[in-house]
Amino acid sequence: MDFKISASDYAKLIDLFGRVSGTLEPSYRYFQIYYKRGLKFFASDGCMKLEFSSGVATSPFNGVYTVPIDYARALKSSDPTSLIFFSAGEEDLELRTASETLTLQKARSSTLPAMERKFEFFSRFPLKEFSSSLNFVSSASVEGETVEIFSKKNETVLAASANRMVLVSVLEYEPKTEFRYSLQYVTVRHLVKALELLTSEELYAGTGISELGLKIGPLLFSICTDEADFSEPPSFFFGDIDDGIDVQRKAFLSALRKITRLSKHGFSVLMISDKSKLKFFLKAGALRYECEVCDFVGDEFVAQVDPRKLQSVISRIKDSKIRLVTRKGNLLMVGRKSKMYLMVPLIR
Repeated sequence: MDFKISASDYAKLIDLFGRVSGTLEPSYRYFQIYYKRGLKFFASDGCMKLEFSSGVATSPFNGVYTVPIDYARALKSSDPTSLIFFSAGEEDLELRTASETLTLQKARSSTLPAMERKFEFFSRFPLKEFSSSLNFVSSASVEGETVEIFSKKNETVLAASANRMVLVSVLEYEPKTEFRYSLQYVTVRHLVKALELLTSEELYAGTGISELGLKIGPLLFSICTDEADFSEPPSFFFGDIDDGIDVQRKAFLSALRKITRLSKHGFSVLMISDKSKLKFFLKAGALRYECEVCDFVGDEFVAQVDPRKLQSVISRIKDSKIRLVTRKGNLLMVGRKSKMYLMVPLIR
């Protein structure tokens, strides 16, 4: 096995594999190289698997060579026009630049990575729109929670329930078949970080025997799924929101930044409308702090929110205005253009 790639392509691959494998479980911080109808690279976080079908020419070879990502980073070059050479013996793998050599002994194994490769593709999405929606709905969750993706008539819905919030993003692309998947939060965040590096315009999603498949150019992601136990969001998420009051997103985030400086992590504050002003209120021991967001002539309400989580969510809604409207004992915060929704229960 002998081939070469440019230092710029090598750096992109190392960064991509690093984001796929994550940092929580060090035992997955490696990538593998093998030949299966062409040169292939593979990385995983234990749930999500990525296979990259490279167009680099090399003669067929047997077995799988494993490269620790953190070792491979040592050969990233500041000169993008330089080359990285790969060559393998019976058991060893050597990576070389013009001035460095990294030799990995006993790097070869015989078994190809297990990965589902046959998917019935049900929809095509703009990559940036899908990634933005996935980033939004997972922004309030923590390890152990899940993100749901499912079909609803002529739309695809991404949703999550976390920290007393329900987050929903609607993609107006009609799937060919009905589906519902529940994805692990940690893997979703790895996927979001990986998608941020890609420049392709389209993503294809498909159903497999037991996994969700995503095809992006020469990249194939195969993602394990859990049994979906998330109740479908209320019907008012999916209708037109014609009532309510618009609030400037910039003013919302400015007020949240101020109050997070005073509140401890995990500490909740009150979000209050008194029919004339929208405010945040914090009381902790001897500290009392009140911050006006803007004039607000909408419904009177009080909601309890985690300001850091709310800031994380609102920052991912790219609309310049956020619409606030009450529905059945809940407060909806809506990005109407992006079709992103956040629901929190009202205290009153």
